[in-house]
Amino acid sequence: MRLGLKSLLFILPALLYVGAVLLYPLIYNISLSLHDVTFTSFIKGGSNWIGLQNYWTLRTDSQFIRTLFNTLIFLGGSIFFQFVIGFSLALLFTKRFPLNNFLQGLIMLPWFVPIATSAIVFRWFFADAGLINSFLIGVGLIRTPINWITSSKLAIISVTVANIWLGIPFNFIMLLTGLKAIPGELYECAAIDGAREWQKVVYISLPLLRNVIAATLILGSVLTIKVFDLVWLLTKGGPAGASHLLSTYSYSLAFERFRFGYSAAVILVMILIVVVMMPLLNRIQME
Repeated sequence: MRLGLKSLLFILPALLYVGAVLLYPLIYNISLSLHDVTFTSFIKGGSNWIGLQNYWTLRTDSQFIRTLFNTLIFLGGSIFFQFVIGFSLALLFTKRFPLNNFLQGLIMLPWFVPIATSAIVFRWFFADAGLINSFLIGVGLIRTPINWITSSKLAIISVTVANIWLGIPFNFIMLLTGLKAIPGELYECAAIDGAREWQKVVYISLPLLRNVIAATLILGSVLTIKVFDLVWLLTKGGPAGASHLLSTYSYSLAFERFRFGYSAAVILVMILIVVVMMPLLNRIQME
């Protein structure tokens, strides 16, 4: 048996796994998006081929356009604030101070709490008689409750805030690990030369964290764009579709309206966004 065939046999399980878990669902989803698949045709088979009609319909679908805009707000806002807050906390916890380890554990808490539980807690926070409105009324900043998750303008902001809280631990632990790997001698030399704290961050920490930052942003983007459960449990995409993301909108199309082909087209758009983003984020490592 030749060495090449032996090598192929070693990687064959991995190839089968990739084909079964990644390639087949992707190819099947593309096929669905090119057909007019309804509940009846999905069960019985024999759906009509319509080519790119589903994608062409997306162009004039006001709900899809709004959903796409919501997804970009949700993705951009989540990634930006998760990174900024996570990096700031990571810088803070490179210093030694009382209760350091205990407070790190508190920061990691959102990671350990089930998403369903987090969604219930945030529904209580954002309710008309919830914690946030009660606090704002108590300190005199507002007189009437704000409709955080029932307002068409504020719902997407509210679910983005909830997702930011959930994503901070991931950014924090990735960046803290990267910061601790930087030799302390570099900061000591910079201090001797008179460098200020912000200069150490800009000229030492950020350049040496380039690969860690790229990995954090890439993984964070993938985890964020596919968020479904948090938004579905908080708002179900409402009110009137105002907080739908591509993930929740495609689910609603498939399992509430039984428009499986159109739903598949929406999913392909979501995949396309990820494919476009990855090379852009990878440039952080190459620059």
